[in-house]
Amino acid sequence: MRWTSALARLEKKLTSNPCAILTDAEVHVLDREVRRALVTSFPGIEADLPRSEDSTRWHALGVRCRHARGARSIREVSVALGIPQYRLRAIESGQLNEVRANLARRYSHFLGIDDWGGEMVPR
Repeated sequence: MRWTSALARLEKKLTSNPCAILTDAEVHVLDREVRRALVTSFPGIEADLPRSEDSTRWHALGVRCRHARGARSIREVSVALGIPQYRLRAIESGQLNEVRANLARRYSHFLGIDDWGGEMVPR
């Protein structure tokens, strides 16, 4: 019963703010549910999910970056910052194997959300 109420609170939080930074406990709840659904649907996928909690944490930053970027294109921002488009797309989509923390910091600063994203991006 406790798990269900935690999941319901998380759903309410994300419905009201899809860019919300999740607490460690909320990340754990969401990750557990996503893993459960994936493992049920795709047996054997566990080996491909070693950093799934990290992806969950980065998802909020990616969503916030897309919102903050607004009507500007990835190309426009890429040229302005001198950061390759694929790196910006990686930040926005949570592709951790392509994300570089220093570029994510520059991107969040450029978008004016560095205070918001500062706790997400490691130094």
